Amino acid sequence: MDFFTADTHFGHANILRYCDQPFASVEEMDAALIARWNRRVGPEDTVYHLGDFALGLKALWPEYRRQLNGRIEFILGNDDAPRDAFLADVPA
Repeated sequence: MDFFTADTHFGHANILRYCDQPFASVEEMDAALIARWNRRVGPEDTVYHLGDFALGLKALWPEYRRQLNGRIEFILGNDDAPRDAFLADVPA
Protein backbone atom coordinates (compact mmCIF):
# COMPACT_ATOMS: atom_id res chain seq x y z
CA MET A 1 0.00 0.00 0.00
CA ASP A 2 1.17 3.56 -0.65
CA PHE A 3 0.78 6.47 1.75
CA PHE A 4 1.50 10.19 1.51
CA THR A 5 2.31 12.47 4.43
CA ALA A 6 4.18 15.66 5.26
CA ASP A 7 5.12 17.95 8.11
CA THR A 8 5.61 15.36 10.83
CA HIS A 9 8.12 17.69 12.50
CA PHE A 10 9.67 15.00 14.70
CA GLY A 11 11.76 16.63 17.43
CA HIS A 12 10.29 20.10 16.91
CA ALA A 13 9.58 21.45 20.40
CA ASN A 14 8.09 24.73 19.19
CA ILE A 15 5.44 22.97 17.09
CA LEU A 16 3.72 22.14 20.39
CA ARG A 17 3.05 25.84 20.88
CA TYR A 18 2.67 26.89 17.23
CA CYS A 19 -0.01 24.31 16.51
CA ASP A 20 -1.55 23.99 19.97
CA GLN A 21 -0.60 20.32 20.22
CA PRO A 22 -2.08 18.30 23.14
CA PHE A 23 1.27 16.90 24.32
CA ALA A 24 3.25 17.77 27.45
CA SER A 25 6.63 17.36 25.72
CA VAL A 26 8.24 16.82 22.35
CA GLU A 27 9.15 13.28 23.44
CA GLU A 28 5.48 12.53 24.11
CA MET A 29 4.51 13.98 20.73
CA ASP A 30 7.18 11.96 18.90
CA ALA A 31 6.12 8.73 20.63
CA ALA A 32 2.47 9.35 19.68
CA LEU A 33 3.35 10.13 16.06
CA ILE A 34 5.47 6.97 15.78
CA ALA A 35 2.77 4.79 17.36
CA ARG A 36 0.06 6.19 15.08
CA TRP A 37 2.27 5.81 12.00
CA ASN A 38 3.06 2.19 12.83
CA ARG A 39 -0.59 1.32 13.47
CA ARG A 40 -1.39 2.39 9.92
CA VAL A 41 1.78 1.63 7.92
CA GLY A 42 3.09 -1.91 7.56
CA PRO A 43 6.71 -2.95 7.00
CA GLU A 44 6.13 -3.55 3.27
CA ASP A 45 4.22 -0.31 2.61
CA THR A 46 5.70 2.74 0.88
CA VAL A 47 5.35 6.19 2.40
CA TYR A 48 6.02 9.30 0.35
CA HIS A 49 7.05 11.94 2.86
CA LEU A 50 6.55 15.34 1.27
CA GLY A 51 8.84 17.38 3.46
CA ASP A 52 9.59 18.66 6.94
CA PHE A 53 10.25 15.24 8.44
CA ALA A 54 12.10 16.44 11.54
CA LEU A 55 13.62 19.46 13.23
CA GLY A 56 15.90 19.77 16.21
CA LEU A 57 18.91 17.62 16.91
CA LYS A 58 19.92 16.07 13.57
CA ALA A 59 21.64 13.16 15.33
CA LEU A 60 18.16 11.92 16.32
CA TRP A 61 16.73 11.90 12.79
CA PRO A 62 17.98 8.42 11.88
CA GLU A 63 16.51 7.12 15.14
CA TYR A 64 13.07 8.46 14.22
CA ARG A 65 13.40 6.76 10.84
CA ARG A 66 14.47 3.45 12.38
CA GLN A 67 11.30 3.36 14.49
CA LEU A 68 8.90 3.87 11.57
CA ASN A 69 7.36 1.09 9.51
CA GLY A 70 7.55 1.10 5.75
CA ARG A 71 9.89 2.20 3.04
CA ILE A 72 10.04 6.00 3.07
CA GLU A 73 10.65 8.04 -0.05
CA PHE A 74 11.69 11.52 1.07
CA ILE A 75 10.90 14.67 -0.87
CA LEU A 76 12.83 17.42 0.88
CA GLY A 77 10.90 20.28 2.46
CA ASN A 78 12.03 23.78 3.32
CA ASP A 79 13.11 22.68 6.83
CA ASP A 80 14.84 19.45 5.83
CA ALA A 81 18.59 19.09 5.86
CA PRO A 82 20.36 17.08 3.19
CA ARG A 83 18.76 13.68 2.73
CA ASP A 84 21.77 11.94 4.32
CA ALA A 85 20.94 13.50 7.71
CA PHE A 86 17.95 11.23 8.25
CA LEU A 87 18.96 8.20 6.24
CA ALA A 88 22.26 7.54 7.98
CA ASP A 89 22.54 4.00 9.34
CA VAL A 90 19.02 3.08 8.20
CA PRO A 91 18.66 -0.16 6.28
CA ALA A 92 17.15 0.20 2.82
